[in-house]
Amino acid sequence: MNGRKLGRLGMIAMLPLVCGAAASAQTLDLADQNGAQTQPFADPAHPATMVFEETKHNFGRISDEGQYEHIFKFTNTGTGALVISQAKGSCSCTVPALAKKEYAPGESGDIRVIFDPKSKAGPQHQTITITSNSAEMPMMQLSIEAYVRPEVMVEPRVGHFGEVSKDAEATIELIVTGRSPDFNVESAVASDADNFAVVVGETVELELPIVLDAVDPHAGHDHGAEIPADEQAQLAAQAADIVAETEKVRQCKITVTMKPGQDIGLIRGKTLSITTNDPERPPLQVELMAQHKGDLDLMPRRLTLGALEPGQAFHQEVVIKSTSGAPFKVLGIEHVAVAADALDYSFYPTDPANPTQYTIMVDGEMPADARVLRGRLLVRTDMEREEEVYLYYYGQARPAAKPQGQPATTGAAGN
Repeated sequence: MNGRKLGRLGMIAMLPLVCGAAASAQTLDLADQNGAQTQPFADPAHPATMVFEETKHNFGRISDEGQYEHIFKFTNTGTGALVISQAKGSCSCTVPALAKKEYAPGESGDIRVIFDPKSKAGPQHQTITITSNSAEMPMMQLSIEAYVRPEVMVEPRVGHFGEVSKDAEATIELIVTGRSPDFNVESAVASDADNFAVVVGETVELELPIVLDAVDPHAGHDHGAEIPADEQAQLAAQAADIVAETEKVRQCKITVTMKPGQDIGLIRGKTLSITTNDPERPPLQVELMAQHKGDLDLMPRRLTLGALEPGQAFHQEVVIKSTSGAPFKVLGIEHVAVAADALDYSFYPTDPANPTQYTIMVDGEMPADARVLRGRLLVRTDMEREEEVYLYYYGQARPAAKPQGQPATTGAAGN
């Protein structure tokens, strides 16, 4: 029973038990959530001692389908009653369950841990914290480990095009891998088909190495220390053994192209929906992102005013330029701020005969009654699709320095 998988049919049969486990765990955690969790009473004359047969379990290589369970057995070897007040997993994917909370001297019990690897991949490490009145260790941790190999996975999980120049085309490739012998990608559809073109390749069978946890070459050595030659050879042999095992999978390459002409700035909220031939599996969702860079660039892109004393003046200059060298006009500047009267601004072209760059001058002083000075300047231009460019600024108040010779306050007035 230890370390077994609850498959699809097993999950149905065990559903009442799993729900009961979750309910038990929630009951144990309820006091902690309400801030009323207290340490169980420990009797020095008759101490309880909680001793586990094991505190770690490794499920090994597992699929991301179904759930896996392991039972940690313990015994109260003390002379007093053992009271367990809480058993809490480090993540919602790890649910501990207790049959009861109190155990007499010499009595044994167990904690059943259910691990759900859904949406996980690669090495996993989760802990379960047990709080009790055990004299030697009132708070101890159990741990479970696993290497999750998803039945279906897409890489990368986020389709990020990176920084894309204005009106340029950008392309990324996604690889969908399935482990069933008949796996096939049926379709891939972008939520914004007008701006993203998608091409789905053929699903083909491949034989790939199974890569497990990597060998740490510095284990047992100081960081940066030279590793002896014989140990290097041994590590190389271990690394070779790691990738010696192979498996047959089916893969499909999906090419996504971001078309020119999109809005300038951060592009997000777009998705790619990938459908496979498994009717029970929901479509895979991949977010599409890009930083669509415009022709206009601010240097610096944000003004940091630093810490300012009340009434302290400041002067900053910002350059807005056309990276392509195309002439443009700054039509005006609008100001949105916490304290609008604390800032003055002006602008002028560096070369009026060839206006490809402007200087924006920002002057002001820290208001006496403000803790922060922040806002933004909206720079309006005649550049196509870059008619509005924002310049953000931020500063914070610093207490005024006390005049030299002024005595420091050491107590309440009149003392």
